Amino acid sequence: MRWRRPTLRRPNWSWRKTAVAVVGLLVVVWLGRGLLPAIGTIGGSEEGEEAPKPKPPEQVIDLDGKKVPAVGGPVAVLNPGLARPGATVGVAGSGFDPGARVRVLLSTDGGKPKEVASGKVDRNGSVTAEFTFPQGAAAAGGEHLVTVHQVNSDKVAEAELVAQAGVATVELSDDTATPGDTLTVNAQGFLPEEKVNVYWGRAAGKPAATLEADEHGAISKESVRVGVAPAGQSTLVLVGAKSQSAAVAPFTMLSLYPSATSQPYAARAGQAITVSGKGFAPGERVLVHVNRPTGVPAFVKEADERGHVAGVTFKLPFGLKGEQRLILTGEHSRASTSTGFTVMPYQPSARANTYGGLPGTTLNFYVKGFAPNEAVHVYANRTKSSQGELVSAFRVDGKGTASAAGKYVIPGDAQGKLTLTLVGAKSEGTATTTVTVDKPDGPVNVPPQPKYKLPPDLED
Repeated sequence: MRWRRPTLRRPNWSWRKTAVAVVGLLVVVWLGRGLLPAIGTIGGSEEGEEAPKPKPPEQVIDLDGKKVPAVGGPVAVLNPGLARPGATVGVAGSGFDPGARVRVLLSTDGGKPKEVASGKVDRNGSVTAEFTFPQGAAAAGGEHLVTVHQVNSDKVAEAELVAQAGVATVELSDDTATPGDTLTVNAQGFLPEEKVNVYWGRAAGKPAATLEADEHGAISKESVRVGVAPAGQSTLVLVGAKSQSAAVAPFTMLSLYPSATSQPYAARAGQAITVSGKGFAPGERVLVHVNRPTGVPAFVKEADERGHVAGVTFKLPFGLKGEQRLILTGEHSRASTSTGFTVMPYQPSARANTYGGLPGTTLNFYVKGFAPNEAVHVYANRTKSSQGELVSAFRVDGKGTASAAGKYVIPGDAQGKLTLTLVGAKSEGTATTTVTVDKPDGPVNVPPQPKYKLPPDLED
């Protein structure tokens, strides 16, 4: 048999079939390029995690007039569901795939979710996690949505977290204080950068101080001076000027124990007394009463920043006698103390220009020890039961002295001893002088003196 060369057959391809094949390949490539970006961005995170797949329409049933889901799914429970700024919130999820990883996201008022925690699902499909409720998110108010999302899955559970409105927290560096002490305050839960008013033992009226929250609504290590509040169990109250959020810290207000002194300890009416005190609340007005703690105060003095009252000087009024008390009372703190002093009597002395004389002799007087510049009234025939007859008057100088002052004529019927009593019109200081009336050798013709009329300028 003769060998023959095999004959090659050409493929049965036409130009039309070739064109169709090329177009089909281009379509496949185009579709592949459109799908690749979506595959690369599943999860929507920087780690390339798969985003939740769109949920199918939820099936619901009617239960006593309410629409409820017909098919169960993942569930998230928060504890607590009502939280204050800075609180720890626990998250308990169920219905997830065993071994899967979940992310816990927090969003406020529909804003962009932020991851606040993560966890791994156990073999029973449950997962637990916890996070701190951020100060900024809580201060913003509104709705707070917690989402538990299983990575690379469409399994999602949601729960609503409610911020405790109007409540902030505060801590003090010490739980006991007296007015004027300085304490350190740490607080949170206010609006960012809002003014925060400080009150002691109350939450209204003029604030004792004003602080300012930082960008997170917190106050850190601010020093405040303790104001006035009743002794015993009390409170520090912080109130946000805009949010009206209130923070309360209990503490014990210690009692104030002021003291006072008066200098000198003894003086006469018209002389000066200086009173000083300490231990009052800083800056408060101190009311000073004489002999009783009620009624209109004799004067008012403001305590300095240390609670000291100094430099209260006044002249003792005429009419005060013997032991006296000054009562000092803090207007706001009501802390009270007293100090005493003695009003000494004036003890003047007097003598006439002569120790003896005949009827008709004119007498003048020399005195000392009366109150400065007061009028002195001269009485004749004064006894314990009778004031006597006013016969003369004069005024002493600024030292309480006078020389050859006044005038009195020994009457014609005077005999033996003539005693004259000199009385200070203001001080009530009393001095006496006695003149011996010499017996004349014969009849005395001394005209009767007219009744003495006190000049208005010597009435005092």
